[in-house]
Amino acid sequence: MRGVLRSHRAGALPALALVLVAAWSPTSARAAIPGLAESPVHWEHEQDFCGVGVDWDTGWVPGGSPVQVRIHFELGCEFAAQLDGKGVMVWPPSMSLYFQGDPRGGEFSQNIGINFGADIRWDIDLPIGGHFEGEMPIPFVPRIDVGCLDRSTPFTPFLLSGNPDRPATLLCTVGPILVFEYDLLDLILPSITGLASAWIRIYLTVDLHSYLQGSKIVVSEHEQEITEEYGRATVYPRGAPAMDMTAQYFADLSHQIIVTVSPQVEFEILTFDFGFDIVNVNIPIPAMDDQWVFDPAELSFYFPDISNSPELDFGRTQVGRPRLKRFAVENVGFDELKLYARSALPFGVDARLGDPSEEPLSIPAPGMDDIIVSFDPGGEGNASGILRLETNDPDEPWVDVRLLGEATFEDVGEYTDPDDCEGEECFDHNPGYATTCGCRVPGEGGGTLWPLAGLLGLGWGIARRWRRRGC
Repeated sequence: MRGVLRSHRAGALPALALVLVAAWSPTSARAAIPGLAESPVHWEHEQDFCGVGVDWDTGWVPGGSPVQVRIHFELGCEFAAQLDGKGVMVWPPSMSLYFQGDPRGGEFSQNIGINFGADIRWDIDLPIGGHFEGEMPIPFVPRIDVGCLDRSTPFTPFLLSGNPDRPATLLCTVGPILVFEYDLLDLILPSITGLASAWIRIYLTVDLHSYLQGSKIVVSEHEQEITEEYGRATVYPRGAPAMDMTAQYFADLSHQIIVTVSPQVEFEILTFDFGFDIVNVNIPIPAMDDQWVFDPAELSFYFPDISNSPELDFGRTQVGRPRLKRFAVENVGFDELKLYARSALPFGVDARLGDPSEEPLSIPAPGMDDIIVSFDPGGEGNASGILRLETNDPDEPWVDVRLLGEATFEDVGEYTDPDDCEGEECFDHNPGYATTCGCRVPGEGGGTLWPLAGLLGLGWGIARRWRRRGC
């Protein structure tokens, strides 16, 4: 278009202006301004059991051995997860909700506790003579907390289908570690501990495999389920500038624990020593799968909300004397209102207010601003039109304001309505956005000529004269 403008003489400006203004009509299809509202979301869940009862007694093992042990084994588990992110509401064409996790905003952790109780019995003939037999609890068997060097793993929520961190995984192998060591002869025959010893040692090996993956997010809006990362649920506007809802997170936990207990006995008599493994005891712990149901999270979203008169009436307007009016637009919502404005001849607004390459007019919450609308009739008679407001209000993405005016060749005197303005008065009243009007050049067809004047180098003198005339 710029090339076309440069190829015409200044005398062709009014006709070009007509084309530019007439290019828009109230029926033109355009998407509304994209809107977005966010609400933080936090979910956490804990489980303090393993999912299956783990209370194990090995019995006396190994059978027929001169030294036997009996191990009582209790396993305790703690699993926890927390996830941080946000619910994101977007529109248009319709309102929809999706969930976005904070980078590394999730944590999956576990803590495994093991309680031991152990007894020992013996029936031994020593090489130097003598026979010893008896039975007793093994003292000082400790409680042991077993975990990886890092007992937790971070991830980016929400572990739904399509998330590269799915599932969050904790893999750990511990051991063999010495959990107990004691000289039995200190208990049985303390008088000969300088000559002989009988050490009982218990080693432990633990393999942990734990997995957490998201199953779904259920939102209270018609109980819709989101099963994929960034999947969307449809939301229906309430006609209010705020919206509350709940969302519940579901996840699947699975883990497998393999525990092996290895008792050993070692004898030392004078300079002679011998020892043996009593037995490797594998504790049969079934694999566990469980669904975690997190408590519902509360989400609150806040929107802009446009309020304006449905009609702007210019009344009697003299042909050749364009009339300018302030049209008030109020934001009664809780978030910033953005809008574009467009109209068509014989009415007009600043072309920049309808140019998608320009930033939209912004009205804070709460707040109010004016749009300067012009009526520049080319002939006598009644006129009507539409001021189309394109907004980021989710309830009213498009607002049509009726424009009315009565054109006459008679002298109507000064324009004295409270919303009338003239020249600098119009623009001084609205410093936030230097709107101009879509006025006709007297005696010509009309149009929005500020941009054309700049493009074609008509000079600031002409521009100043137009502005003094109310254009």
